[in-house]
Amino acid sequence: MASVAAWLPFARAAAIGWVPLAKNPLPPPPFRTPTHGVSPSSPSTSTTSVTATTVGERRCDEKIIINVSGRRFECWRSTLEKYPDSLLGSNEKEFFYDEDTREYFFDRDPDVFRVILNFYRTGKLHYPKHECIAAYDEELAFFGILPDIIGDCCYEDYRDRKRENTERLIDDRLHEDEDKIQPKPQSIRETMWRAFENPQVSTMASVFYYVTGFFIAVSVIANVL
Repeated sequence: MASVAAWLPFARAAAIGWVPLAKNPLPPPPFRTPTHGVSPSSPSTSTTSVTATTVGERRCDEKIIINVSGRRFECWRSTLEKYPDSLLGSNEKEFFYDEDTREYFFDRDPDVFRVILNFYRTGKLHYPKHECIAAYDEELAFFGILPDIIGDCCYEDYRDRKRENTERLIDDRLHEDEDKIQPKPQSIRETMWRAFENPQVSTMASVFYYVTGFFIAVSVIANVL
């Protein structure tokens, strides 16, 4: 009884974790694998399915680096794959992958790309007012994003800039057409008249314009004095 009484405190201490009696470590906890659609009698098939699912999830959550003209952007692969119809969301971006640097390289405008990447993250496309409307449209077209999805907060500004740019292009085209169809003067009188009306058409017209103006000014001053 004395020996049992002497051993009893150590047994109680071991029961609450003070003194470990077992020298071997505890076995690892069992890993429960999902058995949905898999027979319990085929553990290899279940393990393969779990491994494939894990690899797929890791690939979706893989962090990728996008180099745009020297400026690097980082994002999750799943962020880009939300829009599979665009360039970054499809497999077409693999043509721009650099094996040496392990990043995607695009020789594009990094300032506009910041807005494009923000669209992938938030689902809202904005228009920066300081950007050229033509350059902005080119970047959207390159990455396969339609400008029709621009948010309401920026759509009015985008539409106004688009209309102004279209009107400016039409005016420039009309002026070019007028210059092309303008007939050449047939006489000295028409040549002199055109030189006075548009002295910038040639160097001789400018010289003739300023010389004539000088003599007119001298004549006026002489009459006044």
